Amino acid sequence: IPTFIDNATSSPVVVNEFSNVTMECQARGRPTPYITWFRRINSEDNQTKSESQLLTNNTNGQLHLFNVSRSQMGHYECRASNGVNGHVVSKDIELRVLCKYI
Repeated sequence: IPTFIDNATSSPVVVNEFSNVTMECQARGRPTPYITWFRRINSEDNQTKSESQLLTNNTNGQLHLFNVSRSQMGHYECRASNGVNGHVVSKDIELRVLCKYI
């Protein structure tokens, strides 16, 4: 069963607009868990939908975002799974983007 290691990215993550950011989730287990990143999608009435946008799936647990814009603000979820008994653990990380005025 995968378990998260708490020394990865904590929430919220605050970055300046147009900068780069790397968020990380670390999990351990046997076999080695895959980390899947999702971005939660909000509906127009601001209710969180059950579906999410798949962003990446890897074993290093990193999600790289480049030239971040305000439209990327929101909640990101990393899920760790290694296929053992269908167990999945997840962690929510909020991304906040500070506006840059010219």
